[in-house]
Amino acid sequence: MAQKTITINALMIGMYVCGIDRPWMETPFLRHRFSITTQTQIEKLKQCGVKQLTIDLSRGIDAVLAPELKEGTDNVEQEHPTEDVPNSPHTDDHQAQERIANLPTRLQGKSLSNELSSTRDIRSQILESVRDLLTSIATSGTIHAHQIKDVTHSIISQTLEHEEACVALIRTREFSADLHEHSLSVGTLAVLLGRLIGYDDAQLLTLGTAALLHDIGLLRIPSSLLVASNRQSKEEQDLYNSHPQLGVEMVQESSGISDQVRHIIETHHLRLDGTGYPTHIAPESMPTSSRLLRVVDEYDELLTGQLGRPPMTGKHALRELYQRGQQNQLDQQLVSQFISQVGIYPIYSLVELNTGERGIVTGHSKENLLHPTILLIQDPSHHPYSEPVPINFATMHDSQSIPNIVKVLDPEHEGVRVEKVLADWVTM
Repeated sequence: MAQKTITINALMIGMYVCGIDRPWMETPFLRHRFSITTQTQIEKLKQCGVKQLTIDLSRGIDAVLAPELKEGTDNVEQEHPTEDVPNSPHTDDHQAQERIANLPTRLQGKSLSNELSSTRDIRSQILESVRDLLTSIATSGTIHAHQIKDVTHSIISQTLEHEEACVALIRTREFSADLHEHSLSVGTLAVLLGRLIGYDDAQLLTLGTAALLHDIGLLRIPSSLLVASNRQSKEEQDLYNSHPQLGVEMVQESSGISDQVRHIIETHHLRLDGTGYPTHIAPESMPTSSRLLRVVDEYDELLTGQLGRPPMTGKHALRELYQRGQQNQLDQQLVSQFISQVGIYPIYSLVELNTGERGIVTGHSKENLLHPTILLIQDPSHHPYSEPVPINFATMHDSQSIPNIVKVLDPEHEGVRVEKVLADWVTM
């Protein structure tokens, strides 16, 4: 990786910053590496007192290559940090944005706000595809393998490209009893956990397909029984519990779906302690994919209240999963890996600290899931800060009074538009 140290006056749009001369706690940027895409970013760095920066030439432009620079200005490389370097020529934002647009995608920065907005749009499109798919299956009773493969590929590609935003949208969505919402959410979470534990593309396709189809047996059950409180008799509960086997039968009636997918669907409600259903299958015969699907399926059911209890917050749902892992109902290792994947306080969560301040979670620390990176947006009296304040718990010293998160809030209820707040904040 080719790097160069420059002064703040030589910084310009199109460069990729990979280091600065001040602690990141004292800057308005949430990650240590990011592309410079606007003049506002440069001004914010100057306001923080930044004097020197390191740029990555493999991911952004070099000052000596910028067309705006005149001959003789290639001394921006800072061999003697105490020497002043002339200001770089004025750069028109519109022209600079055009130059950035022509860079390879990997060189372009992206914002948390744009990431969430674009992912929401993409998820809506995929959700319609899942709805159409399940409606077609319910109407015709036929599963078309090529259609399943196309939708599964869409889920996999978009999930792996927008991990944090996908998790956030699952947690904050309005609960819907419709099967397509649950199917897409479980498919998304299964893909994330599958990739984390090392699944290759073929294994992800199998897992994603099974996750997408895991509850199709419910299409053959009276809709009234999909609500837990309506299953009052043993016969009604038994009928509901038959949906994994009904799903297997529907898959068997179609061609192009692998036996692995069928087995995952059949066993996705089994638990390691022998509870769950179907009861004729030994828990030890469950493949890893079934155990994985059980974890993410229960998580989404806890979030949405599908198990007959009120919907849980993300934190409480993860706590419940952990307890079930301790009780040997769920695979404890997969539960732990899942918690590390989604985070106790997922990105885009609105949280309140014990100081009374409120902020938006913008990053995770794998070492301490209770201490994410937060962008403080409100003071202890819940009045907006004139400029958001980033806090990275991981960089705070033991001698400092480290605040704690005391609650997770509903942004809409608190009148906070997360995307608008994050509009000017760079992620990478």
